[in-house]
Amino acid sequence: MSTEYRSDTPANRPAWRWSLLLLPLLVALLLTPSPHASGAQTESMIFESTPDDGHLTLSGSGDWDALKTSQKPADVFDTLRYVKVNTRPDVIYRGFLFFDTAAIPDDADITNAVLHIYAKCTGDLDDTGLYVLSGTDDYPHQPLVPEDYALPAGGLPVCARVDVGSWTRELAYREVPLDEPGAVVRVAGTTKLCLPERRDYENETPPDLHSENELKLYSHEEGDGFRPYLEVFWTAASPAGETPQPEPNGPGVSRPVIGPSGIAALAALTGAVGIVLWKRYRPSRHG
Repeated sequence: MSTEYRSDTPANRPAWRWSLLLLPLLVALLLTPSPHASGAQTESMIFESTPDDGHLTLSGSGDWDALKTSQKPADVFDTLRYVKVNTRPDVIYRGFLFFDTAAIPDDADITNAVLHIYAKCTGDLDDTGLYVLSGTDDYPHQPLVPEDYALPAGGLPVCARVDVGSWTRELAYREVPLDEPGAVVRVAGTTKLCLPERRDYENETPPDLHSENELKLYSHEEGDGFRPYLEVFWTAASPAGETPQPEPNGPGVSRPVIGPSGIAALAALTGAVGIVLWKRYRPSRHG
């Protein structure tokens, strides 16, 4: 009478032992929730510039220093098809854009803002640059007045700077992302932007009367499809006094939710149990 000897190698080790070893891992995977979206909802809105957009022009004799420090009243242009931004030794153009952003909720958390302008660079130089400055509640006036030509003594925060030489000769919509949008966008009223040319802001004297750095963009007067517009994104705040509710699959939910990894674990566990049962109850090969 022979005695059957079964090796205890991993290949011949009873399947139920491996099932017991894998069971904790499979259970952990089974209870892993599916990926879920953040509870904060992002909203966005597009605001076209108002009819008050335009530019101010100050002309001089060709003396750049005298022009920069001039106290003469500027000429106001707020009913033209174009908003000009330009520098020459004898003239400076400064553009201004207004956006009625009062529709944004007062408690919104502004996360992003992009200025879209239908513009081209018509200057002779390839070093034309555009600064976008954030206006204040008191500056500039709405509508523009000649005194708005003089920037506030304390200056204005720079919310964007872009090299626009590549815009030469081609009119198209250009995107200018704004830095620190939460400080730029006025949720309680009008968002104001001041647009000076690079040499104007950096006080760099143009080499001669022919060195024109001009940027031309369409104004509100041009009509639909060409107007400047401001695209604003924000996160809606939870109503006061209410506790934000977790997502159905969020980490705050007490009940376990089977995600993709849990489904795979369940299939593996079922297969392991099936192997155990088959090995235990299969017909014997010995007579």
